[in-house]
Amino acid sequence: MVATISPPLTSSSQSISSEKLNEWTLLGGEPLKDTPLCATMEVHELKNAPIMTRDAFSRCESSTTQYGVLGRVLGCYSKKEISTFQDSRVYLNTNTPMSALVCGVQGSGKSHTVSVILENMFISSSLLGTLAKPLSGLVLHFGEGGPGSGPCEAAWIGVSNHSSIKAPPVKIYVSNSSLNTMKGVYAPLTQKGNVTVAPLLFNESELDAEAFLSLMAVGSSDNAPLYIQTILSILRELGESFSYQAFMTALELKKKTFNPAQLAGVEQRLSLLNSFMAGKKTKKLRWEASTERKCRFSPGELTIIDLSDPFIDPASACGLFEVLTRLFVRADVGTGKVLVVDEAHKYLSSSQHPSGFTKALLSLTRQQRHLAMRVIISTQEPTVVNPVLLDLCTVTILHRFSSPAWWSHLEKHVSAEFSDNDAFDKVVRLQTGEAIILAPSGLATFTSNTNEHNVGQIGRRYLIVKTRKRVTVDGGASIRVVD
Repeated sequence: MVATISPPLTSSSQSISSEKLNEWTLLGGEPLKDTPLCATMEVHELKNAPIMTRDAFSRCESSTTQYGVLGRVLGCYSKKEISTFQDSRVYLNTNTPMSALVCGVQGSGKSHTVSVILENMFISSSLLGTLAKPLSGLVLHFGEGGPGSGPCEAAWIGVSNHSSIKAPPVKIYVSNSSLNTMKGVYAPLTQKGNVTVAPLLFNESELDAEAFLSLMAVGSSDNAPLYIQTILSILRELGESFSYQAFMTALELKKKTFNPAQLAGVEQRLSLLNSFMAGKKTKKLRWEASTERKCRFSPGELTIIDLSDPFIDPASACGLFEVLTRLFVRADVGTGKVLVVDEAHKYLSSSQHPSGFTKALLSLTRQQRHLAMRVIISTQEPTVVNPVLLDLCTVTILHRFSSPAWWSHLEKHVSAEFSDNDAFDKVVRLQTGEAIILAPSGLATFTSNTNEHNVGQIGRRYLIVKTRKRVTVDGGASIRVVD
């Protein structure tokens, strides 16, 4: 047998060897090198984890620039084991886009959790964590309206509970027809905190053809009445040269050919649009609308749209919310954004045919990373949330509820590995302020087979978390006969 002898390493072969080593550059590592702590996690996963425990954060601290304390972990559960952490603090990553569903019955701590999340995104304090750059926020709220209605609970973030805490500015826009009533509803907040109330009025320059379709509740052209076909035809003819005045002029000409029934249908569609336009209002209101349009959304500021009004129905509210969400997405605020869909059960529908607003939420959630957007949906009843939207949420926060139907609906759309009815039993027995958190891409430390503590994704496990106290006033406390 003749032994083969390798040729000496020439400069040419050294070059080839170097080229092969260079191939590792695009594979995210180098061969034959010891991997440091956390190296098993990609940098992308570290920076984009929506939540993380303190232990995981301390080992990967350089990858997260701003965070806020969400609460403390009472336990981490899976089918096989129950884990606890040496440091029970759990953080919310406010630097990365995310989407979250927060649900639970009234009094379970749902609104408190949403407010805690907003505090982490708008208030800079060592009590909360690190906030290098506050976000810009939009909260959508709808209720019954009238003098007996209550304020949107998220507005209380503008009223500080500590002398050392500077509350962020909160601007609340309400229906002009209920302006005085809503000013009375929000009086306790405007007198104590950094909160203002103004009428919601659009300038002509804010509305494009898509906004008109939303406000006039014009959906698909299939089987649409003749006057709807006419409206769509006008919008198509105007194209990029669309303006409010040009549209109204063209519509006035077409109206002459309508019969009384068609004319009534057009006027009904236009009534909502005209009630929120600044053009026909007083000079003072036109000036206010012009001023507000320029600064409707700003960094470090929370904007609340409260459409609690006896004359606005859920469908009309969804049309307005769709327009405002579009304006918020397009606004250049120079920072990240957060959209809160508050009390969603009051205006979202479980219909098989999603509304324009639901479609807008689906599109926004799918593109959240590209739009620097965080989407938070708060609801008592999870069944009204579109199933696809549930599938897209990166975090699910479940406060107490006792409906098996709700649990069955949610269980189909989350990745957590529940053991029979054990998890549902835990949901039913949750104390006020406690929640089950499902965050597959969240990070925590887990003990390996060799008893080493390694950082890993939460995956199909779930956490039971006690939400922290607020640093702003809690306006959602229950009213009792005797304290």
